[in-house]
Amino acid sequence: MNTASLARTNGQNAASTNPLLELKDIDTAYGPIQVHFGVNLHVNAGEIVCLLGGNASGKSTTMKIILGLVRPRAGAVRFDGRVINGLTTPQIVRLGIGSVPESRRIFAQMTVRENLLMGAYHRRDRHAVAEDYERMLALFPRLKERLQQRGGTLSGGEQQMLAIGRALMGRPRLICMDEPTMGLSPLYVDRVLALIQQINTQGYTIFMVEQNANLALQIAHRGYVLQNGRIVMEGQADALLNDPEIQDAYLGEGVS
Repeated sequence: MNTASLARTNGQNAASTNPLLELKDIDTAYGPIQVHFGVNLHVNAGEIVCLLGGNASGKSTTMKIILGLVRPRAGAVRFDGRVINGLTTPQIVRLGIGSVPESRRIFAQMTVRENLLMGAYHRRDRHAVAEDYERMLALFPRLKERLQQRGGTLSGGEQQMLAIGRALMGRPRLICMDEPTMGLSPLYVDRVLALIQQINTQGYTIFMVEQNANLALQIAHRGYVLQNGRIVMEGQADALLNDPEIQDAYLGEGVS
């Protein structure tokens, strides 16, 4: 794909005055290997924004930078106007960024109940935590049936719901989701995507890296395409979904 031909300028996609999340001129490297080259993106409050790209494009590293797991060599990550690169992951979580990591990473030996409550480990408002716990049981009736079951014995789809519920227990203002449909059956793919839309309508802002570009663009408001560590296209999700270059590169059969 020709980077120059993919670049887009669209006034609607320019960063708002106060985006909830902003990555500005991010350069990242693992030793001598550079992963990001001047990456710029933003997420406004209330949006679902997806980051697309092939293998080794830098998508997962982008998520790790936001969560403080990797520090950029240059540039700034801002959350609600505050520079957060340099903070630890627990500090970032306390600011209001939740995570649904790749491969779910629930606590396999803990029960479903214990996993959910772990999502609120940093909170001191016990009464509100109890209210949110009951809300999770209403949102995830499947999990309610399995509260005393160990997390590692759940199906892949149930584990993903548990990972999302755990993130919501932290009352985040932004939820970062890394490949939320990876490894799920078609039935659970549909359920998880519908759930993402549902929690978005409840006021949660979502930034997601997703292997299935077609499905991601169907539920997102906006999207970015990352190629070889550079943002080569951005725009409204419906425009990207119908772009011939996007279709050829990311929506073809077998492309993740």
